[in-house]
Amino acid sequence: MKRLAIRSVVLAVALGAGAVLLPGAAALAATGQSAVVSQDCASGGRIQETVVNTAAQATTFTLNWPGKGTWTANVAAHDSGHFFFTQPSGTAYTFRTTTPQGYDQTVSGTLNCAGALHALVGMDCPRNADGSLPASHRLRMTLDNRSATAQTFTVAWPGRSGSPWTVTVPAMSGDSSLYWTVPNGTPYTLNTGAGTWSRTESGTATCGTAAGTPGMNSRTVLGTSTVITGLNGANGLYNGTAKSVRIPALAVTGSGTVIAVADARVDGSADLGGGTNNIQIAMTRSTDSGATFTAPAIIAHAPTTSEGYGDPSLLVDRTTGTVFCFFTYAPKVGVGYYGSTAGDTSATATTNTHIRYITSTDDGATWSAPVDLNPQVRNASWAGMFASSGHGVQLSSGRLVQPLVYHDSAGDHAANLYSDDHGATWHAGTSAGTGVNENKAVQRGTGKVVQNMRSNSGGNRWYATASDTGAANVASPYGASWNSGLLDPGCNADEVSYLRPTDVDTSGRPLLTSTAVLSNAASTSRTDLTVRVSRDDGASWPHEALLKAGASGYSTTAVLNNGTVGDLYEIGDTGGIVFADFTLGWVENA
Repeated sequence: MKRLAIRSVVLAVALGAGAVLLPGAAALAATGQSAVVSQDCASGGRIQETVVNTAAQATTFTLNWPGKGTWTANVAAHDSGHFFFTQPSGTAYTFRTTTPQGYDQTVSGTLNCAGALHALVGMDCPRNADGSLPASHRLRMTLDNRSATAQTFTVAWPGRSGSPWTVTVPAMSGDSSLYWTVPNGTPYTLNTGAGTWSRTESGTATCGTAAGTPGMNSRTVLGTSTVITGLNGANGLYNGTAKSVRIPALAVTGSGTVIAVADARVDGSADLGGGTNNIQIAMTRSTDSGATFTAPAIIAHAPTTSEGYGDPSLLVDRTTGTVFCFFTYAPKVGVGYYGSTAGDTSATATTNTHIRYITSTDDGATWSAPVDLNPQVRNASWAGMFASSGHGVQLSSGRLVQPLVYHDSAGDHAANLYSDDHGATWHAGTSAGTGVNENKAVQRGTGKVVQNMRSNSGGNRWYATASDTGAANVASPYGASWNSGLLDPGCNADEVSYLRPTDVDTSGRPLLTSTAVLSNAASTSRTDLTVRVSRDDGASWPHEALLKAGASGYSTTAVLNNGTVGDLYEIGDTGGIVFADFTLGWVENA
């Protein structure tokens, strides 16, 4: 039993549109209970089961694996429980899952990660300084090996000079070193094999995600050599570069404008409060679904270069069109998240970090002066506090929700700020978990909100579920936090509902969906940025694709008006901020 790892957890899930149909559907109809069994080779070889309770009363699910053991999960009404088992590829399993109400399902299978290999084609699509496309681009092959042993891939392009090529990829790793610089419009056919596994990809090497193209594009939008306009310096504003660019945030407005912001860490890679504390908020925008971006410019900086603005997060009010850019204010060197002290809740406090925000009503073209939220949301018992970077979310009720992290005598907590008056006033919600850090709020198809959280100890993503779907959503207590079994090195990541900006009701409020997209460094280190798709409210993640092999870091996602998914991610302190866009089909057919 020492090889068997298991956690019992709680998550709010219900089957809705796009849900996976399961064995035992008749039992579900009778009891309002079900179980989803899935396999996850990207997380090191795991068998997972999510038990779903859509009934009006709490219940206990019992999972029996003959010869291994028996486990239980106490699941509240309209919630669910989660089990995961880390096992070697080839492990046979039989799960019998029962409840006192009569649900009884047995599922058998074999964990098969021996052939967990993928070959994905994408385009590197940088633009010329004037925004035009160069005559040629790189067609890139990303090889993904999620098996337990190293694999040698052979890639053949019939008729092309130098074909075939061989690349050996270590176990549980990826490689994107193989590329070809070709004129736009070049047809390609790539035959890839490793042992008995093979795959053929063909199409036209063209930037864009239309049918017949590779289906994924990427381009660097901010780097350490990129000139940023409007930097604040000792002698006033100037145009220059930052020694480190980190902490991406991303949103798409109702008109389709893509807004990307990040830290411009002018003097070095230190976080807020560290180094010189000279961090400013840089923005770039796109009005053509990410094909081209404007030159980056500073949209928020503190009065002096020894005060820092960083860790940005974007939130769009779909009803009014207002865009909020939240960020953290470090008032002086030495006062960062861990250099803050409890007590002072004033807007002028110099002993702790503040959350501030600016707004735009013209799709990010211009921005307001900063508003300080310390007096509205800071609890006097909190020390460090910061807005969780990436993005907030608007719920189907119209409530605006911005995740945050705070530190008190019990440790680090994930929580939310929320507003029911379109941002005129803000309130602090309850803790969603302790011992966790940067997080995202996601509304499921049931209306429940789950918090996807970075664990301070690393290892896996953690979740918690808000206990209410009505007026107290994210304001009332959360259920117990739980280990999702999704591999994560302790890095900010993202999960979003798959909703276009135009997927709103007649009042402009977002609709509900059971489809979600997850983006994180699915490794034991900050490498191998992986995107996943779930069609059943996160109960299972059967589709995954390696977006960036090798070094990666924080990532954040948004659905564009054309239905593609944008992913803005960092590559270490100095590797740049990259924008990639892809279709769900690119992930689901990987």
